[in-house]
Amino acid sequence: MIIRLVGTLALTGRDYALIDVQGVGYQVFMADRALAQLPATGQAITVFTHLAHREDAMLLYGFPSLEERELFLMLTSVSGVGTKTALGILSLLSPEEVVSAIANSDARGLARAPGVGKKTAERLILELKEKLTAKRSTFKASAEAGPLGHVAPELQEAELALLSLGFEPDEISRTLTRLPAGTAVEDAIRTAIQTLSEV
Repeated sequence: MIIRLVGTLALTGRDYALIDVQGVGYQVFMADRALAQLPATGQAITVFTHLAHREDAMLLYGFPSLEERELFLMLTSVSGVGTKTALGILSLLSPEEVVSAIANSDARGLARAPGVGKKTAERLILELKEKLTAKRSTFKASAEAGPLGHVAPELQEAELALLSLGFEPDEISRTLTRLPAGTAVEDAIRTAIQTLSEV
């Protein structure tokens, strides 16, 4: 699975960015808010991604943070909410606004997003309220700290590896930030797995 792309922004389209990674161009579909945050063409860029398999295509969706990627996957897990609708929600509302709307049962606020009617908004609240209320502080911390929270840049590779193993983002962040400065990636992963497995 492709979780992260690090490359150069080649161009932006109406609903996507073309990212050049060592000569290979990836078309990455993104929410309007995320597209608006991209650097200028030709600049370095890092996006977190989700690869969706369809009968006729494989589509890559991109996000500025792991938390927004997680929120996108939670939204699309709700019956009747596809990738287009989820991107529409994230185009209108920031991740923390989405979480707040669901936690506060604000169906009207969610229904302002394209493709989201009253019934869909109510279904989102019903199915995700409990999950997102528990993670509300995680999304708030992400918004304040930026992508990957407080994890040092040299340990971001370890964080991605741990995420791929199914550990929770907030638990990973807490564990990695406790490691001594200069810890090698391999040692960080090994220590974190041992610590997180004991939780």
